[in-house]
Amino acid sequence: MRLSSRHFLLAGIAGLCLAGCSQKEAEAPAAPRTARVVVVTPHKFKLVTQGAGRIQSRYVSQVGFEVGGRLISRDVDAGATVKKGQKLAALSAVDYQNKVTATAADLDAAKAALAQAAAQEERFRLLLGKGFATHSQYDEALKSLRSAQAQVQATEANLRIAQNQLAYTELQAPDDGIVTATGADPGQVVAAGQMVIEISRNDEREAVFAVASEDIVRASLGMPVNVALQAHPEIAVTGTVREISPEADSATGTYQVKVAIPAPLPQMRLGAIVVGRVESDQGHMVATLPPSALLQSGSQPQVWVVGKDDKVERRKVQLLEFDANSVTVSQGLAAGDKVVVAGVNSLADGELVKPSAEVE
Repeated sequence: MRLSSRHFLLAGIAGLCLAGCSQKEAEAPAAPRTARVVVVTPHKFKLVTQGAGRIQSRYVSQVGFEVGGRLISRDVDAGATVKKGQKLAALSAVDYQNKVTATAADLDAAKAALAQAAAQEERFRLLLGKGFATHSQYDEALKSLRSAQAQVQATEANLRIAQNQLAYTELQAPDDGIVTATGADPGQVVAAGQMVIEISRNDEREAVFAVASEDIVRASLGMPVNVALQAHPEIAVTGTVREISPEADSATGTYQVKVAIPAPLPQMRLGAIVVGRVESDQGHMVATLPPSALLQSGSQPQVWVVGKDDKVERRKVQLLEFDANSVTVSQGLAAGDKVVVAGVNSLADGELVKPSAEVE
């Protein structure tokens, strides 16, 4: 069957129309992708520093005997609670008791000599008044009397010393507290002043931290510190810096910082591990972004910023600190900037986006 020229013309026009429609559909621009962004709101930078420490007593007494000797008993062990005046330990008192006995006998002899010298002085004084004795004889009797009086005083002092030394053979607690260490066992010969019992007072406690040299410059006396138990962070109190060591530890290079705890909780026992946290206001303005906002390219940190025409552009930034939850930007962003925080590695310079903003 043969087609007319009219049929061929209609078929050609239809083909051109279909081709034109396909070309228009191919040239239609793609819809801009949605980009999740945060609007930068600068705020003052607060530097957070934290570290682990230990609860200790503010007052720790290393108690020892004031005399030396053989330790015959120790009545307390580490962890014991003691009261002021309680007996802690005792030395062998045989030698000290013998010294008291000997000194007491010397005192009796000195008093007898004093009585004889006093009677002789009185006799020569009467004889001198009647002219039956010379001045030199009386002076000699008076000298003997005064010498006997001095001997009695010296012997009495020696007796008091001997009695004190006998009393020193019993070690007593100087304050209420907890025994945190022992330094000698029964049978051991100890020297005067050697630590036998260490007592920590339980009424005043403090947290002791070892602070690195780069952080110690920001510490100051009276600075508030949040102190929390490491095992139970919800148990926390606020203390103040009481003492800052002027010198670094020769082994660790850290500085010791003591934080006074005015009202310690019962759970904060001596020796408990705690975490101290300090927030210091540094004054300058910063912006905080989620870590997903950083581009994983280039030697310097970069972010995507959405311009007024909704096109993205790279922006170099300077980071102050970062962790797993946030990054702190100190330079490169201004208030109101829209920073892309999702899908940053799939964007291109000048790409048109549809920002979905949330205030930082």
